[in-house]
Amino acid sequence: MRPLWIKMGMAIALLATAAAVPASGATLYWASTAVHTNSIRTCFSFANTSMHALNFQNIRQSASEVAGSAPGAYAAVTCIGTSPRVTAVVMVAGENGNLVAQARDNLRNKIAGIVQID
Repeated sequence: MRPLWIKMGMAIALLATAAAVPASGATLYWASTAVHTNSIRTCFSFANTSMHALNFQNIRQSASEVAGSAPGAYAAVTCIGTSPRVTAVVMVAGENGNLVAQARDNLRNKIAGIVQID
């Protein structure tokens, strides 16, 4: 076990190092929307289609999300089985808050606007 003065010295050194690094921040915005389906699988399909339509890159889909990137933004969409319709949760992060908010709104609106006729 280290003496208290060694622990305090390490903490002070860590804080001094952290203070020397310029601050930068990222923005995370999220929104949810009801989707025109009662199928989670179809909701993920809508998210994938929307990302392609909005020219997102590196789009990948897993069992729990569809994710991709656009200039200055990284987006992830997950779908939750709510009643009577599934809910899509759209999350977008990046350095520029205005760009992130716009990407979130565009993606949410595109997903919400898809209507599949069976």
